[in-house]
Amino acid sequence: MIFYRMKRKALLQYFSKYIPATFMLAAISLSAVSCNEKTTDEPETDETETIISLPNVAVSSFSLKGETGVMSHLDSVFFSVDLENGVIFNADSLPKGAKIDKLVATIKYSDYITSAKIIMDGGTTRRDTIDYIKHAGDSIDFTGNVRLVIATEKEEMKKTYTIKVNVHKENPDSLVWTEMAQSPLPSRFASPVTQKSVELHNKAISIIQENDGSYTLAATDDLYANSWTKEELSLPFTPDIRSLAASENNLFMLDNQGALYSSPDGKSWTPTGQTWARIIGGYSDTVLGLAFNDTGLVYAQYPIKDLNVIPVDADFPINEISNFATHTNKWSSNPIGFFCGGALSDGTLSDAAWAFDGSNWIALSKGNFPTLKGASLVPYHAFRATGASGITPVEIDAWFVIGGQLADGSFNRCIYISYDNGVNWKRADSELSLPSFIPALTSFDNIVMASSKESNITDAWTTSANLKRPRVSWSVDGDMLKWECPYIYLIGGFNNDMTLSNTMWRGVINRLASAPII
Repeated sequence: MIFYRMKRKALLQYFSKYIPATFMLAAISLSAVSCNEKTTDEPETDETETIISLPNVAVSSFSLKGETGVMSHLDSVFFSVDLENGVIFNADSLPKGAKIDKLVATIKYSDYITSAKIIMDGGTTRRDTIDYIKHAGDSIDFTGNVRLVIATEKEEMKKTYTIKVNVHKENPDSLVWTEMAQSPLPSRFASPVTQKSVELHNKAISIIQENDGSYTLAATDDLYANSWTKEELSLPFTPDIRSLAASENNLFMLDNQGALYSSPDGKSWTPTGQTWARIIGGYSDTVLGLAFNDTGLVYAQYPIKDLNVIPVDADFPINEISNFATHTNKWSSNPIGFFCGGALSDGTLSDAAWAFDGSNWIALSKGNFPTLKGASLVPYHAFRATGASGITPVEIDAWFVIGGQLADGSFNRCIYISYDNGVNWKRADSELSLPSFIPALTSFDNIVMASSKESNITDAWTTSANLKRPRVSWSVDGDMLKWECPYIYLIGGFNNDMTLSNTMWRGVINRLASAPII
C-alpha cells in the first residue's frame, strides 16, 4: 500500500473533489484515528497532518490518437490499465503491419501529478525521454521498451508503468491450415475406396467402403483428438455411400437401385418404401431429394410435410451439388437450406446457389462464383471491420465454398465467401485461401466441430490476444481461461485421377484459436 502525508486542508479539498459526498464524513472521521492522531487537549487546525492511502499515482485512462488509413481508428482501440502490476496494454492487438514507431498518446491521471516522463529504450526511430506534461503531443516509438514514470510533488509518491502496444505478428483473420494438422480417414484398412462423413447429434459419422468390399462405421465426438470408434458395418442392401445424409435425428441413404433407407445410428437400417433419384440433404427432421413420378422428375421429401411437389426446374442441378446446409434467421419461421453448384441434366455446370424455404425451391443467387461441381459448403465465422469499429473487426457468420471441379476440368483452389447466407458471394481475400500443400480435391465432406482450448489469464496480455466475441463459450478455472474453438475439417475428397484422398485436414481462423477477451 502507498501512503502520502498531506495537510488537513488539502485532505478536505481532495475528498471534496474525488470522493462522493456521501462518503466524505466517514472518510474524514477515519482520518482522526490515524497514526498521527491528536489528543483532546490539542486543537485541530488546517495544518493537522494525516496519513491516508490515495490513488494519486493511478493512470485513469490511456488512448492513442487516430491517424490515417488502417490507423485512422486508433482512438477507438481500448487499452487496459493494470494498476497492481503497472502495465498498460491493448489486449486486442493492432493489425499485422501496423506502424507503431510514431504514435501520439493521450494519458489521464490525477491533478496531483507534477511529473510525467515517457522513457523510450530500444526503439527503431527514437530512444530518449519525453516530458509528457510539457510535450503531450510528441510522438512515441513503441517498437522498443516504453515506460511511463509519474510522480507527485517532490516525488513523495511515484509509480512506473510499462506501456505495450501489441501488434499481431500474423494476420489474425487468416484461415490457417498446417501440414501437421492432418490425419488419415478412420478406415479399418489402408486405401479405402470411398466414404461419406456427416454430423449427427454432435458426432461425426463416417461410412467407408474398404478395399476388400466390406464397410466400416466410424464415429467420434472429438475430431481434434481423432478418437474414432470403428466397427465393421453389415448392411441389408448395397449402398450408394456418397448419398448419405443426416437430418436432425436420422441418417438416410440410397441403395444402388435408389431405394431410400433410414437409420437412427448408422447401425440398423430400415426401408422407407421410397425410391428416389437423388438425396439432396437433411432438412429439420426430414430429408430432401429428387424422385420420379408420372410427370417426370419432381422434388421429394421424406417424411412429406410442406413441400410443393412439382417438376424440377430446368436449371436445377441434379448431380454433384455441394453438401446441403441449413440456417435460421429472424425473418423466417422455417429454416432456410441451400446448396451451391452442381451439374444440370444436360451435364452443364451451375454457377447458382439454390435454397429451400420449407415449401419451395428458388434460385438464391447466380453468377457470384464460377460454374463448378463437387464443391464443399462450409458454415463458419469471419471478421469484418464495420461502421465505427474501424480497426477492430466484428465477428459475423459466413459461408465458404471450397474446392470442386470447374467447367474446364481443372480443380478450384479459390475460396468464395458469403456474408448474407448465400445471397451474395465474392472471391475471398488471400488470407482465406488454401495453402499449396493441400492437394486440389473435389467432392470432399466438411464438418465444423468445436474443441476446448485453454490459456493462462495472467499471461493473456502478452499473447496474440483476440477481440471480444460475445458468442464464444468460455469459463475460468483458477488462472486458466477455457473456451470453445470451432475448427473446419475437410474429409476425404477425390484427386485428379478420381481416387479417394485418404486424408482429413483441419483449419481455423487465427483469431478464433487465440484466447478471447473476457
